[in-house]
Amino acid sequence: MTRALPAFLLLFFLTALSAAAQAADGEASASAEADGSLNALLAEASEAVRSETYRGIIVYLREGQLDTLRVIHRRRDGLEQERLVSLTGQPREVIRRGGVVTSILPQNKVVLISQRKHDGLLGSVAQFSADRMGEHYRVSDMGQRRLADRVGRLISIEPLDGYRYGYRMLIDDETRLPLKLDLISDNNVLEQLMFTQVEFPKSIDDDEFEPGYDIDGFRVVKHQAVQVEDKPVPEDAWKPTDLPPGFELAEDGVRRVTESGFVRQMLFTDGVAAVSAFIAPAGLRKPLEGATTMGAVNAYGHVVEDTQITVVGEVPARTVKRIAENLVRETQSASRNVSP
Repeated sequence: MTRALPAFLLLFFLTALSAAAQAADGEASASAEADGSLNALLAEASEAVRSETYRGIIVYLREGQLDTLRVIHRRRDGLEQERLVSLTGQPREVIRRGGVVTSILPQNKVVLISQRKHDGLLGSVAQFSADRMGEHYRVSDMGQRRLADRVGRLISIEPLDGYRYGYRMLIDDETRLPLKLDLISDNNVLEQLMFTQVEFPKSIDDDEFEPGYDIDGFRVVKHQAVQVEDKPVPEDAWKPTDLPPGFELAEDGVRRVTESGFVRQMLFTDGVAAVSAFIAPAGLRKPLEGATTMGAVNAYGHVVEDTQITVVGEVPARTVKRIAENLVRETQSASRNVSP
């Protein structure tokens, strides 16, 4: 018995190691499957924001202020439409038809018409890239939750560094539409969108996307859209260097503001967050120098010789600063050292 005991223990130890290795392989496989499942779920949520037909009531919390909105949305024959009506505060209404956004301010008797590619109440979700976020975010399943009489799955998207915010998204089990979206910084909710009522009719009539106000006689103001070009129009071209980890140039466009002056707009994204940079001739308006914050939105501006650079986005202050300070003219050296 005494001599058999060490052999038994060795056999038990080896068997335990083998079982542990198999369990580890199984856990790794399960983890990979779980990651793939969550990525697929996020991709479906991104598509649902664009494609689902729904109407409901949403509350929007930002900087301690709570707004309540009625939202109506559909995509038909490839055209996405959305109508938002404010139910609190100053009366206002926003109607989006494709990339054309019409904002109605009845108290001022003004209609603003602009063209914006990335828009909509849940527009940020529509731009999420589940495939790209894995390197700079930790995605985890926080289980089922119930909201607006519907059951959904709560997904945590946690940043792995200080260059981006985190998100928590409650995704409807049936339609995959996000029922709730939190923007998180250091476990604090900076902004929150949440349905309190929602329904998914098979169709929505055209007249539900018509203005609720009689706008005859309102002053109409049109904003020129940024025209995206394969090659920037200005000869004085700028380029990004030393971007924050994970951020890439996604779009680069220009628009004319004077006969000889252009505003160049660059859009950077890490697959989740989006940051816009505006490069304009100095003197067009009062320059922004240094950092400024409005809720979750941070901006950083500075003047380089005859050019005003302004970078804006729902990202931490260090991110917009780093991008702003690393936009250089093509003729300048691409190597610049800047503290993060």
